[in-house]
Amino acid sequence: MYQQRHCLSFTYRASPINSLPFGLHVRSLLCAYLQSPTFISSSFKVLRVLDVHGSSVYHVVIGSENLVHLRYLAISCKLPPMGTFHRLECLVVDTMDEVEISEVLLNMLSLRHMQFNGGAYFSASCRRQATNDESFQINNNLQSISWLKISDETDEKILRSLPNLRRLKARLVTSLNYSFDLLNRLESLKLSPDYSNAGDSCYSLISLPLYLKKLTLFDVQVSLKQMEIIGRLLNLEVLKLLLVAFEGRQWDTSEDEFPQLKFLKLDDVQLAEWNASSDNFPRLQRLVLRHCNHLKMIPSSLGDIPMLQKIEVYKCSQAIKDSAKQIQEEQQEMENEELQIIISD
Repeated sequence: MYQQRHCLSFTYRASPINSLPFGLHVRSLLCAYLQSPTFISSSFKVLRVLDVHGSSVYHVVIGSENLVHLRYLAISCKLPPMGTFHRLECLVVDTMDEVEISEVLLNMLSLRHMQFNGGAYFSASCRRQATNDESFQINNNLQSISWLKISDETDEKILRSLPNLRRLKARLVTSLNYSFDLLNRLESLKLSPDYSNAGDSCYSLISLPLYLKKLTLFDVQVSLKQMEIIGRLLNLEVLKLLLVAFEGRQWDTSEDEFPQLKFLKLDDVQLAEWNASSDNFPRLQRLVLRHCNHLKMIPSSLGDIPMLQKIEVYKCSQAIKDSAKQIQEEQQEMENEELQIIISD
């Protein structure tokens, strides 16, 4: 345990904190394990950061109505009543269970970030309001949510009512078509199937936010049309495709696609033929290939991209390793010593 600038940190179970005279002045409290957690609200009334991440004791935050100055809350237990956290800016819930996002959470004006490692879903009452009210709108300053379960158009409508949302990690129910184009401020989007529902990873992306800068797709089948939609995102800088199955195991890129892309990662993708030229990714700086055992070769013309700095190959087929070496040799012959090739098993 140590005290420094009004911050306390505990990494063991036996906590003598009730006997400490300076509890009233502590601004930050970080605890890995708690045996007697009821001291929190009575001893630390000016607390701004409470991190009991790793503690499985539910009543660590019961009676927390006195924590009116709290800005950051991280717990590994069930959500406490949230009505008194009027200044809370960041909420982290690290459990295996899904958390219900109620109207109370959605209407907290100070709340900026919500992270639910076990997933979260909009409450039934919130969904009813969105369904019954055509002009449904939420007045908050929420900027990021992870991981949110999106089941249908009602959940999409609630998302569209969040005017300041910039970063979203979502789990999508399969066999549905999803449109994210109306999330005008969204800059970062990560999508994964919702494995709690039966079915395969066959959700479809009809449209994406125009100003999206970062996109990660995990365990999904993508058509040529969907890849064209992604390629037309004029501000996209980072694209990560993980466990993605390409239609026909082929990817053909066009000249006007991916104009701002700087980072491209292909990890365990179902892709055999990749047809691309240096004109397709004019600003690409880094290419990462991992577990790509179906891909026949890396397009050699990618080595001609002026801004390309690094190609990384990890645990890929021998054909990929050979094509990476060939690109390196070709660039060295052209006196391009700036391009780094990293090959690792």
